[in-house]
Amino acid sequence: MKQGRKKISLTFYLMTVPMAILFFIFHTIPFLRGVFYSFTDWKGFGNWHFVGLRNYGYMFSNADIGSAYGFTFKFAVFATIFVNVIALLIALGLTSKIKFQNTLNAVYFLPYMLGTLIVGFIFNFIFGNLLPDLGKALHWSFLTTNILGTSHAWIGILIVTIWQGLAFNTLIYMSGLQSVSPELYEAASLDGAGAWKKFWRITFPLIAPFFTINLVLSVKGYLMVFDQIMA
Repeated sequence: MKQGRKKISLTFYLMTVPMAILFFIFHTIPFLRGVFYSFTDWKGFGNWHFVGLRNYGYMFSNADIGSAYGFTFKFAVFATIFVNVIALLIALGLTSKIKFQNTLNAVYFLPYMLGTLIVGFIFNFIFGNLLPDLGKALHWSFLTTNILGTSHAWIGILIVTIWQGLAFNTLIYMSGLQSVSPELYEAASLDGAGAWKKFWRITFPLIAPFFTINLVLSVKGYLMVFDQIMA
């Protein structure tokens, strides 16, 4: 074991240890300070005093906080499901033999390049002006009201979030689909397998790791949703 340790190059430590130190300084220490301040009445500035578990007791007893957590989980579940299903369908289409493939790739990836607040402001104008005007012109009563001013406002935010989140998830799914060997599909075709059986028996099992990555990143991101709602 001593001989094995001596063979480890110093380069690997130089590549990892500085990053570990920076991670500890800029992530772990602030996190631990946040946990510490959760037991105080600190307002972000000035003096503070220990209050024990009072903040946690208030958090679990306040109905508004519970409602906020419930909404967040509901939003995360719906956004994760719709984004991944639609992104997978788009990726299947973009990786097939179609014309203007590169152009369509750029079109679908464009929303991801825009800032979340910018997208939010754009859709705020669409929901508040363009769609109501369109609804009045076409005499469609369901479009004449700004959805952001109703109890279904979360659906409008969900639409915006899905529209912007599709690009990144589609890109990951496309990477996974391109890693599947075409020979597997050819062999399945010779055995008489249809499109659905090819997808369920070949495609999905082989891209399962990519599906897991998208699922974890989606849940993490949508549980932290903030910019879209504020915009």
